[in-house]
Amino acid sequence: MTLEATSERTIQGKVTSRDGNEPLAGVSVTVKGTTNGTSTDAQGAFTLSVPDEEAVLVFSYIGFVSREIPVKNQSWVSVVLSPNYQELTQVVVIGYGTTTKSDLTGSVASVKSEELLATPTTSFEQALQGRAAGVQVTQTSGKPGAEASIRIRGTSSINAGNEPLYVIDGMLVSSDANDMSLGVNLGPRISALSTINPNDIESIEVLKDASATAIYGSRGTNGVVLITTKRGKFGTGTVTFDTYYGVQEVANKLEVLNAAQFADFVNEAKINANQTPIYNNPASLGAGTDWQGEIFRTAPIANYQLSFSGGDEKTKYAITGGYFAQDGIIRNSDFKRYSFRANLDRDLSSKLAVGNSVSYSRLTSSGVLTTTETIVPGVTTSALLFNPILPVYNPNEPGGYTFENRGGSYLGKTLGNPVADVDAFTSYGVSSRILGNVYARYKILENLEFRTSFGIDGFSSKENAFGPNFLKRTEASKGEASIGTVTGLTWLNENTLTYRPSINENHKVDFLLGYTLQEFNNESLLVYAFDFPDDRTGYHDISAGLLPQKPANGESRWSMVSYLGRANYTLFDRLLFTATGRVDGSSKFASGKQYGFFPSGAVAWRLSDEAFIQQFSFISDLKLRTSYGIIGNQAIPPYQSLSLVGAYGQGVFNGTEVYTGREPLSFANKNLKWETTAQFDLGLDASFWNNRLSVTADIYEKKTSDLLLSTPVPYTTGFNSTVLNVGNIRNRGFEFDVRTINTKGALDWRTSLNFTVNRNEVTNLNSETDILMGGGTLLRVGEPVGTFYGYIFEGIFQTDEEARTSPVLKGQEATSSNPASRAKAGDRKYRDINNDQVIDEKDRTILGSAQPDFTWGLTNTLSFKNIDLSFFFQGSQGNKMANLNLFDLQNFTGQNNVLAEAALNRWTPNNPSTQYPRALAAGSLDNGVFSSNIVEDASYIRLKNVSLGYQIPSSLTQKVKVKTLRIYASATNLWTLTDYSGYDPEANTFGQSTAIIGVDRGGYPQAKTYLVGLNIGF
Repeated sequence: MTLEATSERTIQGKVTSRDGNEPLAGVSVTVKGTTNGTSTDAQGAFTLSVPDEEAVLVFSYIGFVSREIPVKNQSWVSVVLSPNYQELTQVVVIGYGTTTKSDLTGSVASVKSEELLATPTTSFEQALQGRAAGVQVTQTSGKPGAEASIRIRGTSSINAGNEPLYVIDGMLVSSDANDMSLGVNLGPRISALSTINPNDIESIEVLKDASATAIYGSRGTNGVVLITTKRGKFGTGTVTFDTYYGVQEVANKLEVLNAAQFADFVNEAKINANQTPIYNNPASLGAGTDWQGEIFRTAPIANYQLSFSGGDEKTKYAITGGYFAQDGIIRNSDFKRYSFRANLDRDLSSKLAVGNSVSYSRLTSSGVLTTTETIVPGVTTSALLFNPILPVYNPNEPGGYTFENRGGSYLGKTLGNPVADVDAFTSYGVSSRILGNVYARYKILENLEFRTSFGIDGFSSKENAFGPNFLKRTEASKGEASIGTVTGLTWLNENTLTYRPSINENHKVDFLLGYTLQEFNNESLLVYAFDFPDDRTGYHDISAGLLPQKPANGESRWSMVSYLGRANYTLFDRLLFTATGRVDGSSKFASGKQYGFFPSGAVAWRLSDEAFIQQFSFISDLKLRTSYGIIGNQAIPPYQSLSLVGAYGQGVFNGTEVYTGREPLSFANKNLKWETTAQFDLGLDASFWNNRLSVTADIYEKKTSDLLLSTPVPYTTGFNSTVLNVGNIRNRGFEFDVRTINTKGALDWRTSLNFTVNRNEVTNLNSETDILMGGGTLLRVGEPVGTFYGYIFEGIFQTDEEARTSPVLKGQEATSSNPASRAKAGDRKYRDINNDQVIDEKDRTILGSAQPDFTWGLTNTLSFKNIDLSFFFQGSQGNKMANLNLFDLQNFTGQNNVLAEAALNRWTPNNPSTQYPRALAAGSLDNGVFSSNIVEDASYIRLKNVSLGYQIPSSLTQKVKVKTLRIYASATNLWTLTDYSGYDPEANTFGQSTAIIGVDRGGYPQAKTYLVGLNIGF
């Protein structure tokens, strides 16, 4: 800190840390013994009047050791505020309040804004990846704005939701993209949370155990993510401008055959099938068309944020505006966000305070056809499989593009020209969201406070899509246009009463009582039509379609009433007790089953305050804690307990078309109730050697019962399935988080490591047989959710004799009428598990699970004078991925392009491969067989982010009236180590699906990003 006397009664100065390199905003600066004071602005600067040269200035800031500085007659005084690392982690946000970490009895992980902003993302939940133990984040798609999937302490449900509850400044918000999307924009859905600007966030707390989450009752079974946005602070107003600009490129490109290799491959497939080769001189064809290169691009990404904050003793404000733009690495895909936030706090009197948090965002996005098999594969799949010999354009074809399967089925594989699909298919969406609440806090007595708040979460979304006739090669669909709109509103009223009676220093208690009301409703409308002879107006004139379809609309509504309470008791500042309970009533469940009670209890013992521990000087802090509680899950669509009806067909009467009536659509379940999860947690918080080493460790067990599961019912009911409360799931795990201060002084080096092990198991199902879930997965008692089930691939037959005498797939066996069906040398072979000499459904077995053995994250942060460097690794180990792309990429019939590594090492008499079969145009009868051949190890280690920054010295910036100036460069997804053969080991075709996980089919690849940024403070 530097103090300069500019007049007889005025002192100006600047407060910094890290040996004068980092300004500290919001530091309280007071004259000792008086009420005269101020606080530093965003750049650490302040101006203060002092009575005389004998004055002593007192500097206080949370997380730093307070200092007293005599003014005397000095014109310059230098001082550095030293961090108090124990205090820095003291304040923790919990449900309906805050506490200190030393008083915390539950399992809570904190992530601060600097950690979130280290990795540029479109949505803040992506930045949580690898930052907190027990939190598994999967980026399901590389599409700009696409949703991520988050699992806190494993998968607890199957048909009900598994995503956590998000609470933003006290407002419970929806994270379900289904609420804001109709699926008109085919491909990965836009994340509902991408409407939140990550730059606005001050901190995130992840509540994990029952003690921490039971206060949210039926919402807490999957964990709770509390988000606190930045608020104004007492002191001089500040203006900050943050920006970065970068470029993106595809992180991993798959190698397929070029034109010459593909022609040679097709010829061999034809010869092996006793057919005539197609290409006379394959070598003359050269490289041909790189279809991946035609659709991928180097794409820009940019972010701009302008913030104003400050306040006086009674009023504090923080106002921000932001613009984020990201073009996708696939042409004609992009995402843009315009955001605004205003947080205001006002003390109307010594007893009454009011405030608000309100944000508005507008998203626009354009997409391309990916991860869809409705008519033809998406553009990424087509780019991999399309014939490399063919050119992109053909003026003789409709639309001017080259197509296979036109006029005689050239190779037989139904594929869309990926360039045509990128250029001609239009998918555009725009969404608006307003999120905010207002609150009033009244101090009835010194130790009794009432707080009330009212919040809304309103959104509207419009999705338009159009594909001209020439893109679809089936007479049934031809071209199509669609327009869909969704609007929704959630309102929430919460009322709490907090009482902190004063007993004595050995007994401390506080109580919380609350009453909340919430209601959600939305409406949707979809219109669409087929066959557009004239494609010039696109979806702007849907009436031009020759085959208009019936419009569809829908409405949904649910409500909830809750009563909550919590009591904390501290004995001798050592033993901590917490009891929590919440009663929820939900309209989603059957009459008489709508209310549920969710209690929890926790105990913690601060061992470091005991004399027998204090004799060990190296122990700075030590606390044991344990908790047990029951929490619920109501994340299912409404009306599941009711018998719904809909229109039944059409008929003709006297030549007039009429509706014939109504029909039941669902089976009524009058016993439908809450899904409940009981959770036990045992934790340890410890720090050593003056907090140079801090450790948090937890073991836990979660048992979910009364699963909300779509279950088969007898056909005599008129239905094939309904949602019932059946089945059980168990999650057991271990979490470990360690943070170290490796060096202090000129070189400051800090490391944080988190490590998570979770074991998931289905312990009960209301079924005597396995339940097949799609994507090659099943549910089986004793196995985890996301278990793959199929045949075991055992290599390649090396001789015809081996194939003739070995068990083969049912349908491949030789018969008198079809002796040619017998497998031959070069074909795949599978394990005959039951030794009946036939490979059929009875030989399928467990092939692995999408659940990882463990996940981890490692961050290192270094600073030296004005330079800072950070690098962040993240990884997953032991999880499997069903690479369904290999059905085509290892389909050696010559109908489509294939992986180069597989095709160039295919079986031939001169190359007896044990992994890849022969080329055969007639086709192998095992095409499409789900086996261990396509279930791959998707473990990975990823250098998620590297960032290097430089803080321009204040001696230079002050000359141009700039308080702070930092420049930096960053790279994301720079390097990945994996054996997975697809685009990305995190891919998940089914997004946030609870039951079908770890499946890769098509998809939008991840991007590698390089950017430079600037932070300026005025």
